[in-house]
Amino acid sequence: MITPAHSMEENDITMSFYRFVRIMDTGRLKIDLTNFCQGNAIIGTIVIAEEGVNGSVSGENAAIKALLSYIKKRLNIEEIIINSATSAIPTFKRLKVKVRKEIVSIGLTDVKPELNTGTHVSGNEWNDLLNNPDVLVIDTRNNYEIDVGTFKTAVRANTKNFREFPEQIKELLEEDLEKPIAMFCTGGIRCEKASAHLLALGHKQIFQLKGGILSYLHDSSKDHSMWEGDCFVFDDRVAVDANLEPADYEKCHGCRRPLSPDDRRSKEYEYGISCHNCIDSLNDNRRASLMERNHQTQLAKMRTAKTLNQTRKLL
Repeated sequence: MITPAHSMEENDITMSFYRFVRIMDTGRLKIDLTNFCQGNAIIGTIVIAEEGVNGSVSGENAAIKALLSYIKKRLNIEEIIINSATSAIPTFKRLKVKVRKEIVSIGLTDVKPELNTGTHVSGNEWNDLLNNPDVLVIDTRNNYEIDVGTFKTAVRANTKNFREFPEQIKELLEEDLEKPIAMFCTGGIRCEKASAHLLALGHKQIFQLKGGILSYLHDSSKDHSMWEGDCFVFDDRVAVDANLEPADYEKCHGCRRPLSPDDRRSKEYEYGISCHNCIDSLNDNRRASLMERNHQTQLAKMRTAKTLNQTRKLL
């Protein structure tokens, strides 16, 4: 199911949302959300599972608000965790609604965030945790996200994907189950599962950043913010700065990693094909495929530019 490419307008917003709640009719919900989004010119990605719903979408402000109201009514819930921002550039190209086993994959069947998670904190409370030397602050995101930016005093879980978290976290955990642990991620959803997992292991004091990094950046002034760098996001903006504006990052076509201006100046960087992260791992077939895709993309851009020039001459 694909919708046409969408240009961002002044009253458009990008919003991420999630809610852990038992859903039995996932197939029917996929059809209903697809129809609603198509009828309201909403694009982005929505993931549905029996454990809940997770999405990141863009469209007109009124349409996005209507979608959230529809989801609440459809699932018979009063609250849903959201993060929103405006953007001058398109954040998605199409609409995708998927049914999966998990709305965020950790690979553990006994983790139930809808039943038990850590204590949600925000603002000054979160800064207090960051400043407390007795608190273990864990960045639950993947290494390539952390390289873009993170909180002062935070340690990384050292994962390539979230499914590695349960195994990798063992190296950071101490035998003292009373030691306070604070965790964060981009929008909060991964911490719901991470905190539920640690509580299941017997840890008593688990805290998580409510709404994740995006909510923190939205609510914090520069004087009080303890965030360093930019924040990776899973859409076409690639990363946002402390003001939630698109940062100067691009995504490598070969490995999908975020690339800073310094990365793109590297001799190992080849636009549309590879970067320093993947140059040695691409086989000949993959490289040829990327080169052809890049060639076709450039031809399409040239045709578009030619059409625009011809249109201007007629005006």
